[in-house]
Amino acid sequence: MHTLNVIYLAYLDCLNRQAFDERGTFVDDTVEHNGRAFGLPGYRDMLVRDFADIPDLRFQAEILVSDVTRIGARLSFDCTPKSTFMDLPVNGRRVQFCEHAFYEFEHRKIRKVWSVIDKAEIERQIA
Repeated sequence: MHTLNVIYLAYLDCLNRQAFDERGTFVDDTVEHNGRAFGLPGYRDMLVRDFADIPDLRFQAEILVSDVTRIGARLSFDCTPKSTFMDLPVNGRRVQFCEHAFYEFEHRKIRKVWSVIDKAEIERQIA
C-alpha cells in the first residue's frame, strides 16, 4: 500500500476515535481547508463541532487514489445529525451521503484540503 494511503487511513482512524490531540501527527500546523487558512486549532474546532452536531459521525474511505504528494478520497457517511446540517433541517433523521476530498501533503502531513459534500443527496433523502 502506498505510504500516503497508510498515513491517511491512520488519520481517519484518529478522527473516528475523536483523538483530536493526535491530529498534529497527521495535519500540518498551517493547514488550509477549501482555500481558508485554518491552522491546526481551527481545524480541530471544526472537527469538534462536527462530532458535537453528529455524534455518530464516522469517516469511511470508499475510494482512495494517491500519488507522491496527494490523495483523492471518496468518503462515505451514514449518520444522524442532531439538527440542521449544511443548512438543511435533518433533525435527527438518518442520512447517507458522500464527500469528495483532495489532500495535499508536505513532509508527510496534510497541508491543504479541498472537499465537497453531496448536499443534493441529503436534500433528496429529507424531502
